[in-house]
Amino acid sequence: MVHIDKQDRIKRIVEIVKAKNGESIKALSEQLGVTEMTIRRDLVHLKASRLVKVVSGAVVYDGETTAADNPDYYDLSTQRRRRTTEKYRIGKVAASLIEADDVVYFDIGTTASQIIQHVPSSLPIVAVCCTMNALFEVRKRKMENIIFIGGTYHSDVQMFESKEGIELLNRTRISKAFISAAGVDGKLGVTCINNYEVYTKQAAMQGALEKILVLDSSKFDVVKPAFFARLKDFDAIVTDSQLSSEWQDQIEALGIKLY
Repeated sequence: MVHIDKQDRIKRIVEIVKAKNGESIKALSEQLGVTEMTIRRDLVHLKASRLVKVVSGAVVYDGETTAADNPDYYDLSTQRRRRTTEKYRIGKVAASLIEADDVVYFDIGTTASQIIQHVPSSLPIVAVCCTMNALFEVRKRKMENIIFIGGTYHSDVQMFESKEGIELLNRTRISKAFISAAGVDGKLGVTCINNYEVYTKQAAMQGALEKILVLDSSKFDVVKPAFFARLKDFDAIVTDSQLSSEWQDQIEALGIKLY
């Protein structure tokens, strides 16, 4: 039986109950190859996120509250619709930092796609990436020098990760690593949503000459479950114009370039 990780299983539950207009817990456990107790634990998360509800023993999709309305539910297609103006600006500025012959790591998320879209097709670089959307964008831009980090696929963020991928990153030296994050806190550091993202981010940063954090201002003063870096570990930050003056002062005090 194929093992499905928690994030993919939760996503499948939502897909199943949407497609069938409801499903029993027993049927979900049989389809996903896990115990009913595991399904019940997943439903606690989904009900808290207002994505499903249980009615007369059946799990049904809560159509009045979609993932697009829920800031705590990460799905790449949903994220594309959020703060698009800010991400466009961030992508354009970040791309302007890339120089000819750079080896560039593009992290997960929609901002990475915006960066790639602003890189001139004529600029010779080596693109390093670990997501389906980034690979699609670099091929669309006709970039020919690509290092792709493969492994287990996580559909919610379109990311591939594996032990072998980490080893490949450890052997690769990167000029500029553009790293995304879901939260930045002055005390608790830089965080992401999924634990499986952590080692890939850390490996990319460890092998990078310049580490650049790319995120919109709504991610500041936010903490997510998976810690992967301290703010001082970054050489530069690219964000939007809405960043508070307090955060600007804190970043300047750390000697980090702010774009």
